[in-house]
Amino acid sequence: MNKLIPSINSDTRIAIIAHVNPDGDSLGSIMALGLALMKRSNQVNIFLNDELPGRYSFLPEVHLLKKYQSNEFDDFDLCFVLDCGDDRRFGDIDLLVKSKEVINIDHHVSNNGFGDINFVRTDASSTCEIVYSIITEELEIQLDEKIATCLYTGIVTDTGNFRYESTTSYTHKVVAELLDFGVNIQEITFNLYQNNSLNSTKFLGHVLNQMEIYFNGKVAIITIDQDLLKEFDVKYEEVEGIINYARDIEGVEVAVIIKEATTDGEIKISFRSKKNYDVNELAKGFGGGGHKRASGATTKGTLTDVKESLLNKLEKMI
Repeated sequence: MNKLIPSINSDTRIAIIAHVNPDGDSLGSIMALGLALMKRSNQVNIFLNDELPGRYSFLPEVHLLKKYQSNEFDDFDLCFVLDCGDDRRFGDIDLLVKSKEVINIDHHVSNNGFGDINFVRTDASSTCEIVYSIITEELEIQLDEKIATCLYTGIVTDTGNFRYESTTSYTHKVVAELLDFGVNIQEITFNLYQNNSLNSTKFLGHVLNQMEIYFNGKVAIITIDQDLLKEFDVKYEEVEGIINYARDIEGVEVAVIIKEATTDGEIKISFRSKKNYDVNELAKGFGGGGHKRASGATTKGTLTDVKESLLNKLEKMI
């Protein structure tokens, strides 16, 4: 096998980062790769340019995550950018400029190939699945329980507990090997799915009650503003996963959540679909992207204006 990643030794200066608003796949992949590379290099920095969602605080060695401050770091030999469709999704930082080589590892169909070296596999279930192959085949680094736990978390979350069509026989083969390293499925399941706050549960009931249905039941839209988050005292991260309840309604083909971000005028949109519609195309219309069945975008405007624009695009699609 021809190796694409340059040789790494104890003095190789490495940066690792994923997108803002981190999910299980982005966090699992940066932690797994970081822990693996620490077996080769003494200068590995794992950056998180955002807050760590509480549900992922169980991941091994998350205390190693650090905020990137340009004046605190010199140049890097290698910068691994994980689970990022383009080089704008990990925040306004100069890591790419300060790195001799950028390695882009991703599985989104919207990835624009911004790296000097690109491991972009749109047929993979998750970025963690690709990172597994890179660690075991490209880097030839031995897995351990901590690395396997991070990889399993990313795979299980990005496949929707192995329900999505991106799940393949290879996905299950990878997971089977990860389990052999002692991954504690019960602990992961508890932290991800069985430890929701009472406030977030009440919030879920409220937003589902306020959900709007369009186009003869084919589209479900949930709108969330900052006042609503404050009213129920829930964190922005706790909105993750609500969209699946809307998508899973009988007859609904496309589900959308429109969220007012903390940044003035910034609106985040999440898209999910079942079988008949490509929401990656919808996301592109708002400057975003992702997958055919799951995509996202960040745009400027008001909730009302963004929703109106979205409905216009949906009308043409549906």
